Amino acid sequence: MAPALAQSTTLASTQPAAPAKLATYPLFVSEQKTTHLVFPSPVTYVDLGSAGLIAAKATGSENIVRVKAAGSGFSETNMTVLTASGKLYSFVVGYQRNPRQLGLDLGAASAGPAKLPVLPLYVSDQKTTHLVFPYPVTYVDLGNSGILAAKATGADNIVRVKAASNHLTETNMTVLTSGGKLYMFVVNYQHDPKVLSLDLSTMTSSTAQAGSGSEAILSNTPIPQGNLDAYSKQALARGGSAASDTKNQLSVRAGSVGYQQETLFFPLHLRNRSNVTYDVDFVKFYIQDKKIAKRTAEQAIELTPTYVYNGNLKKIEADGKLQQVFVFKKFTIPDQKNLVVEVYEKGGGRNITLKLSNSDLLRARGFR
Repeated sequence: MAPALAQSTTLASTQPAAPAKLATYPLFVSEQKTTHLVFPSPVTYVDLGSAGLIAAKATGSENIVRVKAAGSGFSETNMTVLTASGKLYSFVVGYQRNPRQLGLDLGAASAGPAKLPVLPLYVSDQKTTHLVFPYPVTYVDLGNSGILAAKATGADNIVRVKAASNHLTETNMTVLTSGGKLYMFVVNYQHDPKVLSLDLSTMTSSTAQAGSGSEAILSNTPIPQGNLDAYSKQALARGGSAASDTKNQLSVRAGSVGYQQETLFFPLHLRNRSNVTYDVDFVKFYIQDKKIAKRTAEQAIELTPTYVYNGNLKKIEADGKLQQVFVFKKFTIPDQKNLVVEVYEKGGGRNITLKLSNSDLLRARGFR
């Protein structure tokens, strides 16, 4: 009998293991509000179980998916998302007119998705509310047509919002900035709102988002905002000097250029040696001919950074300093041209200019 028992045991051990069941998360959506899902890596595939759902990547971001109901009610369905890391996310989706979860962080350290914080906002059809963000706004989503929103003319970081009428049904608004932060609001009507302007630049990262996993991976750079900050700090710590100049007791020095994932990091060290506060109006980067013929038009190509580390800091106190890093998609400079950096004072004339050559870019160093 013993040999028969041994044979049975051997046969049992060769049986294939049962397939593992993937985790499925519950999700409720509405046609009156938009739900945003933040994944830890770029989204490469989205499948919707029925036509009752509408979903797409948020404009300007590779890892955020916006989803809502196509109409007022649908039979329970599902949604599947695949990311560039190879991970598959599965959701069972039901209808709920006022879902409590309007933002989920799928990259949170907790066992499951973490709920993103939402701020209350009251608007009127008789008054305009202005929201001031620390970085330029790249995306605005309105839960329904009951609210109107647009960037303020001449200011990329300010959004004006108001109610389309006094019959506004509770909805939501979501804003994404070039800094990679997602801001979420539950919006209700109030004839006479007590708050008509909000400064979001005073919010801490923990207030605006639920951890580093909820940072947006922007389409204009393959590096998440948390990593942009880390690389920027490294670039500032390196010191070095590609070019420097001093004028009116204001000095500016360009640190060693950094390079990572097709992205260039330009550190600027500004020092105000005077007894008068210096307010930075803006910093301008452009490529210009080294020599300009007297009878030809000046050829200048302005460059726009995809991100500015410490970009919300504008004031340099007396005998103080300011350090910023300007991040650009990779580019090079023709031999007959320079990269010109201009720092302008707000309401003053203490402007200063630096010039860098292509050799400064070619000496760019990678990061750890």
